[in-house]
Amino acid sequence: MHCEEKISYWLKSAESDLSASKALIDNKSYLQMSFFCHLVVEKSLKAYHWYKLQVEPPYTHNLLKLTKDTALFDLLSQEQKEFIASLIPLNLKGRYPDDEDTILSNLSQADLPAL
Repeated sequence: MHCEEKISYWLKSAESDLSASKALIDNKSYLQMSFFCHLVVEKSLKAYHWYKLQVEPPYTHNLLKLTKDTALFDLLSQEQKEFIASLIPLNLKGRYPDDEDTILSNLSQADLPAL
C-alpha cells in the first residue's frame, strides 16, 4: 500500500468509528461511545502520522505519543492537550471496564462531544 492508501485507510476507519459513536450516544451507551471516540482520534492521528512522516506509525494507543511523534503536540492549545490526555484512559477502560461506574459518573451528557 502506498502512503496515500494508508492515509485513506485510517481516515475511512475513523469515519466509521465516528458513525458508531453517534449511534452509541443515541443508545445511551456512553462507556462504549467513549471507547470509540478514542479510536476516532487515534486513527486520525495515525493518518496524520502517515501524512507528516510517511512511515508506519508506532503500535500504540497513546494519543499523546502520537501527537508528539509528529510534532502536532506543539501546535495544540493547552485545552486540546488536556482533552487528548483525558481520552487515554477511556481506551483501556473500554477494553477492561473494571471501573465502569467511575467512568460513567465522569461522563455526563454535558461532557459529550457534539458529534
